[in-house]
Amino acid sequence: MSTTRIKQKRRRRRGINAVYARRTANGPGNWLQAYIDLHVETLKSSFLRLRRTPVASTMTVLVIAIALTIPASFHVFVKNARQASSTLEATNQISLFLKPDLSDKTGGKVAEALKNHTQIATAELITKEAGLQELKSYSGFGDALKSLDFNPLPAVISIRPKDSLTNPDDVEKLLAELRSLPESDFVQLDTEWMRKLHSILTIAQRSTVVFSALLSLGVLFIVGNTIRLELQNRREEIVVAKLIGATDRFIRRPFLYAGFWYGFLGGTLAWLLVSAFLLFLRGPTRRLAELYGSPYTLAFLGFSETELLIGTAVLLGIIGAWIVVSYHLRELDPT
Repeated sequence: MSTTRIKQKRRRRRGINAVYARRTANGPGNWLQAYIDLHVETLKSSFLRLRRTPVASTMTVLVIAIALTIPASFHVFVKNARQASSTLEATNQISLFLKPDLSDKTGGKVAEALKNHTQIATAELITKEAGLQELKSYSGFGDALKSLDFNPLPAVISIRPKDSLTNPDDVEKLLAELRSLPESDFVQLDTEWMRKLHSILTIAQRSTVVFSALLSLGVLFIVGNTIRLELQNRREEIVVAKLIGATDRFIRRPFLYAGFWYGFLGGTLAWLLVSAFLLFLRGPTRRLAELYGSPYTLAFLGFSETELLIGTAVLLGIIGAWIVVSYHLRELDPT
């Protein structure tokens, strides 16, 4: 570093200290204002320093954003998958086949009783005759069925569970209760795919936690390495500052704010990337949902999730800068 630049830094630091001294001369209120002004000044100067190296700063912010986008995208994927699975599970029909010797009147009474069940949304009786007519219409064996002398089909009650019944274990309890009815002959519902789906989503959710932890370490290393390079470039300035009595806290502060800016900008860019990805998929997802007659729409990151994403990025940036600067200040000998 040139002598002229060192002198400029000294004059600037003396100016800041003079402002601080003037504002603290008249009591605690001015001391607090001076303390805030110093931090605001450091916050601004650290951002301006990032702007002086736009290529290097942009590359660092991009790498941080990509590292944060991966776990955030996994989180959004699991969130939307759970929401979609809840919708699909709520539309599953349970078929309660009644005993063949039961009349349609008895079946109607059973259906009416099931409508009052706390976990059942609808219960509709399909009579023997209605079932046979439907089979003739859609099976393609209408002529063969007409030759039968009797109706082989039992009455069936089509049951739709309530939307709140999404846990496979709770569905199994309902099925067991339906099987225990004296009028019940057979209960049908394929819950195996529900169990598999919940297992897959649980694995995906835990994988998101692992990815988040690993990539958070990556962000720490990225910020730490960037701050380390800046420390090396400003080594002479730091040595001079320590020789004239600057404390480690004073020297550390601009680097911590640099870490803050890297984390804040990286987290904000990660949020923008995730939102752009979801916007890109929203149209095709809506059309697919319409084909299945579902009102499902993609869920974006909520306000609290956005706060968590950007706040975590800022915290990682500050921690990464703190670790590196503290280490180098201990190693630095101004003599």
